[in-house]
Amino acid sequence: MTMPGITCFDPGQMKIVRGAHERSARLVSDYYRIAPREWGRMSYQVKTLRTLDPCEVTEKALAQTLCYSIKREVGSTVIEEGDLYMICLQDQRILEVVQEWELRLGALLTYVLTHELVHVVRFGQELQQLDLAFDLRAGEEQRVEKTTRAILAAATPPCLSRKLAASLETLYATPA
Repeated sequence: MTMPGITCFDPGQMKIVRGAHERSARLVSDYYRIAPREWGRMSYQVKTLRTLDPCEVTEKALAQTLCYSIKREVGSTVIEEGDLYMICLQDQRILEVVQEWELRLGALLTYVLTHELVHVVRFGQELQQLDLAFDLRAGEEQRVEKTTRAILAAATPPCLSRKLAASLETLYATPA
């Protein structure tokens, strides 16, 4: 569903989204030492604005990870039950930040997707609660941010340039 007046990624930008997703998934799985077979079982999807439901759109973040309970049945037999993590990219916000801070789209998307995938791993390994009390969320975000920056700084070549790091410091210091 597309919302009128809101900018979505164009086909060329969608190619950059896919590349950043692949790069981020490799970086996060390497960092946590998750075997490819296990990573393939991670229950998550990445969605962009064109496919987001209205309740998945926010102006407060570049992306958000939501958790949905899934249950698949054949007749009365449950064949799968669990959580599905939905990484909801906010195209309009990401494109605004790219333009405002003169950043490369691929670099910002790699940062955003790495950050959200750290959440997915932490949720999946029960290192982070899904319904964390409001007063504990800032501390958890700081842990995820620290991990994200460590992952990106250790990448070869480093995915967290000084310009991107400085822009993120400024962006996150500004109240949303």
